[in-house]
Amino acid sequence: MAMKENFISMAPDEESSAKVSLIDQNKTLMIDQYTTDVDAGNPEFVEDIQNINDAFEHFKPKVDVTFTDAEGGAVEETLKFGEIRDFEANGGKGRLVENSEFLSGVKMKIETNQKVRKSIEQNRKLRDILKEEGSREELKQMLQSMLDELNENE
Repeated sequence: MAMKENFISMAPDEESSAKVSLIDQNKTLMIDQYTTDVDAGNPEFVEDIQNINDAFEHFKPKVDVTFTDAEGGAVEETLKFGEIRDFEANGGKGRLVENSEFLSGVKMKIETNQKVRKSIEQNRKLRDILKEEGSREELKQMLQSMLDELNENE
């Protein structure tokens, strides 16, 4: 039997005589270690895993990551994966962002900034205020006093 270019082929598994399915050419298989509690060179052999959900349930993959915040500080977080969808970023709309407290916070800040920018672009009076130095400073003081008031009420 000739070996195909794809490293996962229809070659039978010698131990179980099961066949491994081909990966379509338009698919990507990503293999990485998503757990930090495994000894290198001592893999665990598990026989009762029948599908991908069983694998997630048994191994409970997670990885410790360090994010850098806006001030340059380190933010430690453990990302946990319970299903394939947990790896999806999808431009900030995927489960990876949803499941991360830090990434969710960053996403919320980005969305807020986009809304404010859009409001400024669409509001002619506000654009005019921002053009003049004196009125811009006045607006800044007014916004700061509103922010101070909101912080007092928390």
